[in-house]
Amino acid sequence: MRKIKVRKISKSQKIILIIFACILCLPIAFTLGRFVYQKAVDLYFTSKNFFFESDKLTVDNASYLLDYWNGVDPYDVVINLNSFKNNKLKSNNDITYKVSYTCSSTVICNTTKEEGTIYKDTNTDSFTVTMTPNATFKDGDSVVISIEAESTSPYKKKLSAQFKLVVGKYGLSHEITDNKNDVYLELKVTNTLDYYTVKEAFDNYDVNDRISSSDYAKLSDENKAKCASAIITVSFDPNVIYTDNNNTTFLNSYNIETEKLNGFDYINKFTFKMDSASSTVVKFYKKDASKDYTDQDVVKVSYEF
Repeated sequence: MRKIKVRKISKSQKIILIIFACILCLPIAFTLGRFVYQKAVDLYFTSKNFFFESDKLTVDNASYLLDYWNGVDPYDVVINLNSFKNNKLKSNNDITYKVSYTCSSTVICNTTKEEGTIYKDTNTDSFTVTMTPNATFKDGDSVVISIEAESTSPYKKKLSAQFKLVVGKYGLSHEITDNKNDVYLELKVTNTLDYYTVKEAFDNYDVNDRISSSDYAKLSDENKAKCASAIITVSFDPNVIYTDNNNTTFLNSYNIETEKLNGFDYINKFTFKMDSASSTVVKFYKKDASKDYTDQDVVKVSYEF
């Protein structure tokens, strides 16, 4: 019987293998380490009643894609900041912060403030970054704006986001994403309008007056409710699909209509408001998962500006 010789691994080879194994583990270790570190920082801030949050900026640099920018008019990105976690947990100190941004060379950017304060009495503040084209764009061209807000006192925390605007049709659009054997389909609605329309008169505003996104951000919650950038109504056949009742968009909807099927009420129509320069996804479960409704008019969508 022939013997098989086993070659011994030298000490130097062992070291190389260990180093190689460590290199392979680095991405996982780095990701896990960053997650654990961020959780520890969040817990520390919470213990100090320090909250520095935003509706668009995040600690992990949020990314937004906005199709259908017209490429001609100035574009406002309104950033809302706050110093609370919920109605009970709020910062009891004023929080100062600074603002920075970068943008593509084909646009000029400026901001309404380079530094600001979130006062403990209100726990909210906002600023606007305006992007003005300084070049001629064609369909498919894009620009990128990166915005960062960093608290400077009493603690330091960075929030940031990147906004990519793609030139195309201006206004509202929607599309259905679906595949055979998917349990549900998704309706994505995109609103590229950068203004709000008054639906109920208040103060010096009349019905159908337009309000810029930056002016809208300064309104009280009561008056904001009297405006809308776009109002979307969706209708569908509950024999074919039915809505996900836990979807955030549906939970904020109104004018909900139903029809009876086998003695039960099923939703077949509802309406919701959209903020300017935003997109939302509505999920619908399919009665027949084997169907693909991507190119079919299974959900009817109507817009009101």
